[in-house]
Amino acid sequence: MSVKLNHHAQPIKTNVRTNIEASFIELFIGLICAGFAYFTYDETLVLFVSTALIAGVCFLLTIYNIYIVIQDVSSQRRARNLLKDTNKDD
Repeated sequence: MSVKLNHHAQPIKTNVRTNIEASFIELFIGLICAGFAYFTYDETLVLFVSTALIAGVCFLLTIYNIYIVIQDVSSQRRARNLLKDTNKDD
């Protein structure tokens, strides 16, 4: 009698709907890791480096998500203005 095991990565189901929510989550994770890095600066080097690296990556992802949100808003605004201009010509 053999047992069949499936070992593969399952997709993560989240309730994050927009890039703004994702950027807030990443910002707060970055702030928590930055706090850990600040308080472990003189204690252990490994913990400081790892939390500082995670905080830096989280802050960069937050900036990137804000950039994507600004791009989406500006493209929607351009599309809306283009639609208005085409309707005025009719």
